[in-house]
Amino acid sequence: MGTNHTKPIEIELVTLDLRYAHTRVANPRAQDKMTRSMERYGQLNPVLVVVRDGLLVLVDGYLRVGSLSTLGKDTVWADLSETDECQALMRLLGTTQQRQWEAVEQAWIIREIKERFESSLRQIAKGIGRDISWVSRRLALIDDLPDDLLKSVLGGHVSTWAACRIVLPLARANKRHAEKLTEHLSDKPLSTRDLSTFFEHYQRSDKQTRERMIKDPGLFVKAHQRTEEKRSARALAGGPEGAWMEDLAMVRNILRRVMKRLPQVIYEGQDEQDRGSLVRALDDTACVMDEIKHKIAEMDGR
Repeated sequence: MGTNHTKPIEIELVTLDLRYAHTRVANPRAQDKMTRSMERYGQLNPVLVVVRDGLLVLVDGYLRVGSLSTLGKDTVWADLSETDECQALMRLLGTTQQRQWEAVEQAWIIREIKERFESSLRQIAKGIGRDISWVSRRLALIDDLPDDLLKSVLGGHVSTWAACRIVLPLARANKRHAEKLTEHLSDKPLSTRDLSTFFEHYQRSDKQTRERMIKDPGLFVKAHQRTEEKRSARALAGGPEGAWMEDLAMVRNILRRVMKRLPQVIYEGQDEQDRGSLVRALDDTACVMDEIKHKIAEMDGR
């Protein structure tokens, strides 16, 4: 990206217009790492600034500016872009090889370009070197997210993955539960694995159980972990014989459920083809049991 200066210039931090700060996801770990680096080595790379209506607009370098403020510095070294603000933003999005963008950050900047500069999706796609469908999918990320959830994502409390794969689908089914989950994650974040486990069990649970789960997701995850640890301990202690007994217990429980459903699936006047497929499934299951007994008999006959 071209600049008006052959060398970076020194700018006072208080003169910067931080209008795009809201498009960045808070990342305390990355911020701390940047601060430690700048404390030891100083500012190694200039930030990117454009001049608009007499204001010095910070386009890229929000982590660096944040670290300089933390270190009590008053100035920052900056490159002044010779392009306008819109072009600078699009070129910034096009330099994906130079930084790791969060999808929601890209989405916010695209929205800024679209609304602030009245750019079409086609113009944006061309400017950042992407196709229109990619631009549209990015925009959909934040267009579909409720405001409170979006704030949690930008605040670094909820990952983009969790927002799109867990909380958003939950919001469509039960807005109150989604809000409570977002509130919990903002205060006590869960790992991707724990959140996936929570949602998997939530989907399989009845209404009463869901209410208990959503009241304290973290407590459910801990209880589930303890249950799994106990199960693993039993499996280790019982060896293959113990696993055999547990598996057969599960089979018996499943067969009892099948028995309860019998009046709903087998009934008088039923279509012969439907009845036949149901009975064949039962016969196949019985064949497996007979095969196990046959193998045991063969072993005893050796």
